Amino acid sequence: MQRDPERPDPELPAWLKKADSIPQVDPVAVLGVAPTLSYLVFNAIAGVRPAIAAAVIFGVVVYIIQRRLRPQITVVRWLMVFSVAFNVGFGVWGLIEGDGKVYWARDFVDNFVLGGVFLLSVVIGRPIVSAVVRETFPAIREQMPADHRVWIRLTIVWGLYIALAGVLRWWILDQVSASTYALIRLPLGWGMGAVLMIWTFSALSRAMRDIARERLRSDADSGDAGEVVADAEVAER
Repeated sequence: MQRDPERPDPELPAWLKKADSIPQVDPVAVLGVAPTLSYLVFNAIAGVRPAIAAAVIFGVVVYIIQRRLRPQITVVRWLMVFSVAFNVGFGVWGLIEGDGKVYWARDFVDNFVLGGVFLLSVVIGRPIVSAVVRETFPAIREQMPADHRVWIRLTIVWGLYIALAGVLRWWILDQVSASTYALIRLPLGWGMGAVLMIWTFSALSRAMRDIARERLRSDADSGDAGEVVADAEVAER
C-alpha cells in the first residue's frame, strides 16, 4: 500500500516524539547477557565448575564479537578489556576453588576499579563519559563538544554510582547463593542503570538545547553586526 503524496503524514504524539529522540540501545551491547545466562544454564545442568568455565568462555567470545563489529571504538574497548581481564582472572580463581561466589566477586572488584577510573578522569581533566557517549552515539558527538562542562557532572555521578553499585553487589553476594546472585544481577544492574541513563540523556538534551540557543544568539548578533557595517559603508559612499 503506497502513501498518498497529497496527504500529510499524521502528527506523532508528543510523548512518542520525545521517546524517539532518546538514543536507542546498541544491540551489540545486549550480547553482554551471554556470560550470565550461560552460567545459569550450565550450573543447573552440570554444576558450578562447568558454569564458571562457560561464563568465562562466553565472556571472551562476546568481547571478540563486539571488537569485530565495532572496530572503530577505542575508549569503550578499553573498558571492555578491564571487564574481560576480571572475568578471566576470577574465572580461573573460581575454577580452582570450585566456588561460584569467588567468580562473581569480579563484579564488585570491577565496579571499584571502574568507579575509580571515572573519578580519576575528572581529576585529570578528561571526563570519560564524554568519550564514551560521544563515541557510542555519533549523533551526540556532532552536537556536543568534548569539553562541555556537563561531562564533568555526568562522569562524577556515574563514577559514584558504579562504586556504590559495587558495595551493593558485595553485600548481596554475601547474603545469597552464587546462583541466586547470578539470577538477580542483570535485572538489578539494568534497573538501576536505566534510571541513571534516563537522567544522563535528559541532562544531555538540556545541554544541547542550551548550545543550540547560544549558537542562534551568536548568529543573530553576527547578523546585526553585519548590517551595521553594511549601513556604515553605504553612508560613506
